[in-house]
Amino acid sequence: MQPDLNNRSLFDVYKSLFDFNHDGCYALDLEGNFIIFNEEATSVTGYTPEEAMEMNFISIVHEDYIEGTIQHFERVIKGERERFETVILRKGTSERVNLMLTAVPIKVGEDILGVVGCAQDITEKKELEALLSGQNRILEMMAKGLPFQAVLDEIVLFIEGFTQGAYCSILLADEEGKKLQHGSSPHLPAVYNKAVDGIPIGPTIGSCGTAAYWRKTVVVTDIGSDPLWEDYRDLALSHDLKACWSSPVFDNDAKVIGTFGIYYCSESLPRDKDMEIIAKATDLTSLVIQHYRAKEKIDFMAYHDALTGLANRRLFDERAEKAIVETKVDRGEKTCLMFLDLDRFKYVNDSLGHSIGDRLLVLVSEKLKKCLGGGAFFSRQGGDEFTVLLEHTTREKAEALARTILIALEEPFVMDGTDIFITTSVGMSFYPEDGEDVDVLLSKADVAMYQAKKQGRNNYQVYDVLLDRKAFDRLQIENELRKALERDEFVLHYQPIVNLCKNEIKGAEALIRWKNDRIGLVSPDQFIPIAEETGLIIPIGEWVLKTALHQLKDWHAEGMEGLTISVNLSIRQFYQPNLISMIREAVESANVDPCFLTIEITESMTMDVEKASVILRELKKLGVNISIDDFGTGYSSLSYLKRFPIDHLKIDRCFVKDIAENKNDENIATTIILMAHNLGLSVIAEGVETEDQLMLLKQHRCNEAQGYHFSKPVPAEEFSKIKVPS
Repeated sequence: MQPDLNNRSLFDVYKSLFDFNHDGCYALDLEGNFIIFNEEATSVTGYTPEEAMEMNFISIVHEDYIEGTIQHFERVIKGERERFETVILRKGTSERVNLMLTAVPIKVGEDILGVVGCAQDITEKKELEALLSGQNRILEMMAKGLPFQAVLDEIVLFIEGFTQGAYCSILLADEEGKKLQHGSSPHLPAVYNKAVDGIPIGPTIGSCGTAAYWRKTVVVTDIGSDPLWEDYRDLALSHDLKACWSSPVFDNDAKVIGTFGIYYCSESLPRDKDMEIIAKATDLTSLVIQHYRAKEKIDFMAYHDALTGLANRRLFDERAEKAIVETKVDRGEKTCLMFLDLDRFKYVNDSLGHSIGDRLLVLVSEKLKKCLGGGAFFSRQGGDEFTVLLEHTTREKAEALARTILIALEEPFVMDGTDIFITTSVGMSFYPEDGEDVDVLLSKADVAMYQAKKQGRNNYQVYDVLLDRKAFDRLQIENELRKALERDEFVLHYQPIVNLCKNEIKGAEALIRWKNDRIGLVSPDQFIPIAEETGLIIPIGEWVLKTALHQLKDWHAEGMEGLTISVNLSIRQFYQPNLISMIREAVESANVDPCFLTIEITESMTMDVEKASVILRELKKLGVNISIDDFGTGYSSLSYLKRFPIDHLKIDRCFVKDIAENKNDENIATTIILMAHNLGLSVIAEGVETEDQLMLLKQHRCNEAQGYHFSKPVPAEEFSKIKVPS
């Protein structure tokens, strides 16, 4: 016969609920001594009910949480209900257990006799929260462009928070993969860090050198007896380091780029949880190392020529501006700018091919750099043009150096068994007599160089005002440019932007062209800078925007409903006072949804961060999209990617050109794509010309692309006829 529950005491019912609860349940007397302790409480704490009955709750609470926990229990004894978090130490270990406690008073009538409650183990939840928080903090530090060392230190401190009193270490593999160099270990002794900085990678080189060599995690639980530590045992033990676990850090190509090590001051064997933490540490370390190495390459390329490794125009201009400021004119000093152009280099390219031409440029750069020595600053402007900066010099010294340059190139370059003769024409200008800023001085050195060409090449010329025909040509372009709009001489061409996932045209970039009856076809590279300087870019830019939007309206009406249009803004347009109202009126006039318009700006336009932020936020309020054009070639700081409301990044064509042949270019493009995706941005690759380039971009999940592989810029009437290669 079944027992009648109604005949059972409520005590038995509550006891069953207490004993078989999924949470740890407990009861305390008024002094805080345990009086009831269920099985789950034993599972959580490690103490049996019998052991618990001899204990006060304070004895198992972590010392950092005792005061707060006591305050909560004191409020319960006064009649309140409490729900709070605390941390205890598991029996016989230093293992921390995070608990969510519920505590209520035990009342009989009006008397409070103790405390009863439940304890939920939330350790995994807290660790996950801490892990995600730490990872996000490190990613934020990367996005803000904080120093590499600071981010490595943060990883070490972050992972140490999950260990039981361990010291963590990051070592970085050198380029040859033969040594490990100090990366970060803020809590290891400085003497120890110095001693292991540069240790070789080998089969029996401690934990870290061995892990890097065998490409797998190495666990040494007792440094004092493990043969792997034979050469470094005394060093480690002298600093009370008794155990070391190390795991290799790989890049995306499975190359070892470092190690992550964990040291203990006692013999120690990792738990499953420890191995999970090590895995997360190596993944995070890999991401950071690759990010900063890629950023270092991007920063280098922002100031250096990708082919020759020489300084580029940006770096040259900065150095020249500084030299001008420091020139002591009152002491008779001069600053000289030389402009070099290789003679008949186009013939080499056309007859022997661009690959030979590129190799020749590298050889010429090396020879000229060697003959110039350390007294001159040498840069490549682009193509076969180079510049030289001489500081604190005289005209006589500058001319002597020019003759040295000419002599250095007299001997032929031997390439694939063929002698190639190359000479150069050199033009020179001097500060202060020829100008007071770099652009003027370079322009005049350029004029002098063209005079050297006219004089038969392979010679040098110093600028003379009578040579300045180029200034006249520039003035003619400016005069004709002022009338070009009213004469209706401009036309827009459109280059398709292809969605790589759907393999279909998603949008078009509007590109201006100018044909003048007197001058002929004028390159945008010629007239845009003049329009920028004179302010003519403002009305021209407005015409481009309105024309492009009306064309988009026509395309939508013809059935291309989802097509977008991209329009470039120059820096002068970007900072014009009525930019927002002008774009709003243009969109409304064309009756086009602003979501189909993308405004393209360059990195350099965002250097005034505060002002740029305001403008970009106003643009976003209009509903338009924002794209960063020529990414990686302008302003080197990446912090704006987080601060600005950007939708797309366009990888500059210089990173795409050799992506299929050059692993460095592929790594840079891959890094940009990964970084953009992590920031929620779409990526567009410019200058796609081959199927190999396209396949690599698709492989790395680039969103969109444009380039001659799909189509050159074409007039509007030809755009709808473009077919995307299958």
